[in-house]
This record gives sequence, C-alpha cells and structure tokens, in this order.
Amino acid sequence: MEGRARIVLLGLAAALLAAGAVAAITMGMQRGTAVAATVNGEVIYINELNEQVDTLAKQYGLDPSTADGARQRAEVSRVVLDQLIEQRLVLQEARRQSALPTETQIEDQLQEIKRNFPTQRDFELALAQRNLTLAELKDRLRTNLAVRNLMVKVAPVTVTDAEIEQYFREHRSEFDRSEQVHVRHILLDDENQARLVLAKLRRGEPFGDLARQYSKDPGSREQGGDLGFVNRGQLVSEFEQAAFALQPKQISDIVKTQYGYHLIQVLERRPPQPATLEQARDQIRRVLVSSRQEAAFQEWVKKIKAQAKISRTDQVTK
Repeated sequence: MEGRARIVLLGLAAALLAAGAVAAITMGMQRGTAVAATVNGEVIYINELNEQVDTLAKQYGLDPSTADGARQRAEVSRVVLDQLIEQRLVLQEARRQSALPTETQIEDQLQEIKRNFPTQRDFELALAQRNLTLAELKDRLRTNLAVRNLMVKVAPVTVTDAEIEQYFREHRSEFDRSEQVHVRHILLDDENQARLVLAKLRRGEPFGDLARQYSKDPGSREQGGDLGFVNRGQLVSEFEQAAFALQPKQISDIVKTQYGYHLIQVLERRPPQPATLEQARDQIRRVLVSSRQEAAFQEWVKKIKAQAKISRTDQVTK
C-alpha cells in the first residue's frame, strides 16, 4: 500500500521505575498480570507482550529452551516492547487529536486486503499461516490507520512541481514501462495430467474452463488462470522464457518449473513505452509526500516519547 505509515523503532532506552509503577508491578505479579511498562499512566501487561513475542518466536523458529533461543527471545522482547510503547503513545495522541479511525475506515481497509485473495478461504488460510485472528488483524489495521490519520495532522508536507520534475529526471527509468504480456496458465502436478489437458486445449476446449477445472494455482484458478499483464523479471525464468516467446492466442507446450507443469497462453502483448512526466506526476507526488511525512513523523514520535512518562521493567518474557 502506497504511503503506508511505519512506526520506526527508535532504539532501546533505559528508564527508572517510579515508586507507583513498582507498586503496580508487584501487585500485578501477585494477580498474574505483571506489568511490562506504563505509558503516561496506561499499562502494557507482560501477557500482552508475550502474545506478540510468541508469534514472532514461532515465525522465526526460536527455541527458548536453548541458551541461544532464550537470549534471542529476550532481545525480541525488548524490541517488541519498544514498539508497543510507541504504538501506545501514538494511539493516545490520536485520541487526543480525534484521529482514531472509524469502523468504516477499518472495514474498508479490511476489504482492500481481502481483494488480494481469490476466496474467503484463501484469506483465512493466510491469517492462520501468520498466527493471526481476524480481531488481531483489525487491531493492527486500527493502529496503522491511526498513524496515517495522525500523520496528516502532525507531519504536513508540501511538494512543488519543480521537485516532481527533478525527481522524474533523476528516476525516469523507474517509470518507463517495459515489454508486457497478458498471460494465463494452468498449473498441474504431474506431466501425464499436463499432457491430457494440453490435448483438450488442442481439441478446442476453452482455456478458462480447463483452468478452473484442473489448475492447482489457488491464486488464479477461479479467474480462469488469468495472471494479468506481467513484466520481465516477475516470473520464474522457465515460465518467463516461454511466455514472452508466445504470440497472442498461442498456447505453449508443457513448461516445467519448481512449482509443477504449466500450460501457458498469451492473450495480448504490450511493447515497451517510455514514461512521460504527466503520466508519472501523481505517483511521484505520492512517493515524495510519503517519504517526507514518514521522516517528519519519526521526529515527532521522538519528541512525544521524550516528553512522555514511561516506565518499563525489561523483564525476560516467558
């Protein structure tokens, strides 16, 4: 997503615990709700920290039963706590400045993400692979949108036409369109099945129907195998070589890649096209605004963090 705001980790900071925070931590440990940090009086519990650290540890295969794994987990815990503190600061400021996202904003963002998946099941599988629930994803979207809303208020930037023109001159090749092909494919597990489907294609059976019936590619199967327009460098080499050698409506022989056996059809070709300033203007403006806003926002986060009342334990999570 263009312009997506990022909360940059600003380093590990040592903080002395106030007497009140020490008391809260002691009482919390007795109740099983030990405190990892307080941020302007708001508590971040160790259980909350553990949940995120557990997810990262699982993703990266950290084994806390080993000495090296325990050391790495402690490092991850400190970094994650830094991030949670900064997120809490941003959310506090977003509430203060009426920049919290609406439920409509969150739902719109969720639907935008879902559109990247062919089916609801594919979306749910992606969540499961990342150890995320739908509620946790919405929480992350809420934080990201709060950052985006807040950036507009605390980090306004301007970009001039002269700056856009200079950026275009210096990065023109990035906006030139290379040769493209509009391609679709059928992915199969074994060569014998690929030969069977190829024979059906040569008898004139519709490519899209056969893709929906036989293809093992969940990302394109329901679209009749359609991958849209692709550039060189986007595809694995065997697939790319075959696709760019085809003429419109032509179907390839069987192409083997690391993913299986492909039958490929090119629907349309587009020649290379040099970019013009007018075509690239809006995109360049978004790039420049985004980079400048993020830099200004990072400085703003440093400022509010220095002014905040933050206490942390840096206990090793378990």
